[in-house]
Amino acid sequence: MRLEMGTFPVTEVAFGPRTRLDGSRLEIDRDELIALVLENGFFHRVRVDIVSPGESARIIHLLDTIEPRIKVEGPGGTFPGFLDAVETVGEGRTHRLAGVAVMESAELPWRGEKGLLMVREGIVDMTGPGAEYSPFWQTINIVLTLELKPNFSDEEYDRTIRLAGLKAAQYLAQTTTDQTAPRYRTYDLKISRPELPRVVYVHQIQSQGTFSQTFFYGKPLDDLIPTLVHPNELLDGALVSGNSAYQSLKTPTWLHCNNPVIEQLYDRHGRDWNFIGVILSRGHFYGIHEKERSANQVAKLARMLNADGAMVTWEGGGNSIIEAMLTIQALERAGIKTTAISYELGGVDGTGTPLLLYSVPEADALVSCGTYERPLRLPAVQRVVGGRTIRLDPAKGDHRLPAHQSLQLDTSLQMYCGTNQLGFGRRRGIDF
Repeated sequence: MRLEMGTFPVTEVAFGPRTRLDGSRLEIDRDELIALVLENGFFHRVRVDIVSPGESARIIHLLDTIEPRIKVEGPGGTFPGFLDAVETVGEGRTHRLAGVAVMESAELPWRGEKGLLMVREGIVDMTGPGAEYSPFWQTINIVLTLELKPNFSDEEYDRTIRLAGLKAAQYLAQTTTDQTAPRYRTYDLKISRPELPRVVYVHQIQSQGTFSQTFFYGKPLDDLIPTLVHPNELLDGALVSGNSAYQSLKTPTWLHCNNPVIEQLYDRHGRDWNFIGVILSRGHFYGIHEKERSANQVAKLARMLNADGAMVTWEGGGNSIIEAMLTIQALERAGIKTTAISYELGGVDGTGTPLLLYSVPEADALVSCGTYERPLRLPAVQRVVGGRTIRLDPAKGDHRLPAHQSLQLDTSLQMYCGTNQLGFGRRRGIDF
């Protein structure tokens, strides 16, 4: 499978009489975009805002984030299973708008629920100390604020919001279909130096039900048994996020399509190692039998690929750590040297509980992406996009605060992608 990715860098976004890409300037017909999103009938009102890096601005109620992209040549379409038929992608040519993110913002109805999988607040600050937590302070963000009509189910809201963001992203990327990209990159697993070590990537996602799912070709992966996929499929939109349980730990669709581990493995493919594929697995099973089965299946697939080394990442925390650690153990016991990226615990000063809630002796090569346990004060901002009030901890009730004011967070779990475990963020652990 050979995928050519055409990149169109965008440095300016503005509203205009029609949607078009002029050099690095993206103009958006706001009324046309709103009409497109309103087609499904689930929204009272849709607002579109442009939020740029360096603004004194705060984006709230964040759900998924998508990079504008479109399939222009080859089999399959954009985000197959949602916007196009279920046909295998990862070949041909795809165009992307770099430096731009479509963000879905919606305040979902709070029905008094509690528990691990309830939707929690997602925040991006575009300046100040909060900007250190989310790399999306560096993108030009096109925020869809979606006001929901009442009396629909969570499943209907979940599906409708997801489609709104995906449709908007494809609509913006259509501006590139008749243009030549300033740069192209080819992704191909062809092996030219068979003597190099063979490295596989284990990508463990979270998928446990409504508002906490990941989709592969349009279907949720709640019962996924580890399976081999081509990295080009992920880069080409086959994997879509529906996970909003813990915003700091999530992997949005934007990041599935721009996975930095896959990018780095490709960067050195044929030079320092041979990148041989991705094993897609699911974390957070509830029984030890399912956890052990998942870990052993990953190791079996890696052995069938004759892997010498493995890179492991995972989404979420708690139970997901157990699958990840058992996977590392199974790979190491199979003779496959394994490295993983993880957040760490340790309390507010780093001297508290151990690194993670569960570990194994074989996990001796971990890369830290920081911690969410330290408190954080966000300064007041001049502009808020996505709403006016915020619930920092809905599990404690419907207590609201003005979103523009200074906010004191007990942890950084509300900071969007603040401790994302794909190496995407700016946080890290430091020995002292």
